[in-house]
Amino acid sequence: MNWNALYLVLLAMGGCSSGPSEPSQDVPLGQEFTLKPGESAAIQSTGLQVSFREVVDDSRCPADVVCVWAGDAVVALEVGSAAVELRSNSAPETSVGAYRIRLERVEPYRYSDRAIAPGDYRAVLKVTRP
Repeated sequence: MNWNALYLVLLAMGGCSSGPSEPSQDVPLGQEFTLKPGESAAIQSTGLQVSFREVVDDSRCPADVVCVWAGDAVVALEVGSAAVELRSNSAPETSVGAYRIRLERVEPYRYSDRAIAPGDYRAVLKVTRP
């Protein structure tokens, strides 16, 4: 086989990666799971898909600072066809249809001397039935 043809085939295959709308994992109902921006999870036996779009705002008090207010990390999700924003401290959960979606935490935690790149965030979530 021609090496150039093999290279083109491999290059084309690499361009066929799953998009954010395709689940990257299957998760049992009631179990915590972690998503990075652009990832999705299918909740087993529910037909529900949860996608982590981005962290919209991060005003959490840095771990190395004393604050009067804890602050919030605000995450944008898609749950099924619904757009949802959850706040890590003040509004960490919501209902979508027959399910409850809870933001357990946002990682990594902030420190005053370092910025967090958008792609480094992780949302730890749990989907349950109320």
